[in-house]
This record gives sequence, structure tokens and C-alpha cells, in this order.
Amino acid sequence: MPKSDWKKNTVQRIFQRAKLWPWKDKDIESILDVACGLSLKSKFIPAKIRVGVDIYEEYFKHIESDKPYVVLKHDVRKLEKIFQPKSFDLVLALDIIEHLKKSESINMLKQCEKIARKAVIIETPLGFVPQNMDILGYGGHSVQTHRCGWEVEELEKMGYKVVVRDYVLSDVKRHTKIKVNPNIKMIDAIKFV
Repeated sequence: MPKSDWKKNTVQRIFQRAKLWPWKDKDIESILDVACGLSLKSKFIPAKIRVGVDIYEEYFKHIESDKPYVVLKHDVRKLEKIFQPKSFDLVLALDIIEHLKKSESINMLKQCEKIARKAVIIETPLGFVPQNMDILGYGGHSVQTHRCGWEVEELEKMGYKVVVRDYVLSDVKRHTKIKVNPNIKMIDAIKFV
């Protein structure tokens, strides 16, 4: 996802525009950034504590953040093994659920809902967007492959409030055999717990 969009369309701004962000800056003290990868998008939300978790350790070397953070190498499908219930105000699962099998994504989201005190926030493409390679070239092809796509109705049935917006993917090769249209719709979803 283009970095310019990360700064312009932070999850806080997206949900403030949709009137789905009930908190003042001091209300959020801690954030768990699930599959933080390189982006650590939690850095755009005011908080005292930011913890990132990702299975691919190479990405940690390339995180750009002017905010303090801690990162843990761990499989995001097994969050309940390292985090207690209600241990973070917000749990962000941005750009991850499309990388897991659908059943794994649902299970991971249920774990996120247990870990969150206030809300779980998701970002994922609308529908299936083919990708079978690490678009940034760090060798994480297996973790960057897209394995499923999501529809608005699926997330709403799970109790999420959904915002859909137009989105242009960064101009990089995403698939070894297929040309991927960069003009997609992005789902941003929030579930209050």
C-alpha cells in the first residue's frame, strides 16, 4: 500500500469521517499492531504503547517510525498464546486477513477481539486481489501471498462497522503470472468490544 495513503488516510481519520471514532487522543493508551510488517501503521494513532507482532522478522529491520515501539516475532494465527485477554485498547489487523486462509483469518479476528479492550480495526481489499510475491523484495513471498478475499457482508455479520473507499495500489508487480489492476476498493472495518 502506498505510504502516502498511510499518512493521509490513517484509520483514525477514516473512522472519524464516518463518525465511528468515539475517542479523544488520550483515551487510547495501548495498541497491538498485528502483522505490523514494515508499516507499523499504529504510529499514526496517538498512544503511549505500541506493540507490533509479525512472523517475518526481516521486516522489523525496515520499519520507519518516529514513535517508540516494540516488535515480537510470532505467528499471528496464535496470538492467544502470547497476549492476555483485554491487554490492549486497540488491536489493529491492517493488511493481514487477506494473507491467511479464510478460516485462519476468522480465528485470528476472534483472538483479536478477546485481546482488545475497546475495538478491533481491520483493513483489507474488497474482494480478492491476486498477489503471490513479496512486493517490496525482502523475500517474504509465502507471507505476502493473498489467500482469500473479503466482502462487506461477511464482516458486518461478524459485528464490524464497515467503510468502503476507493484505493489505488502502489505501482509494483504483485503476481508472477497475472497483471493486477491497481484500482480497487478498500474495506476499513471496526468492531467495538
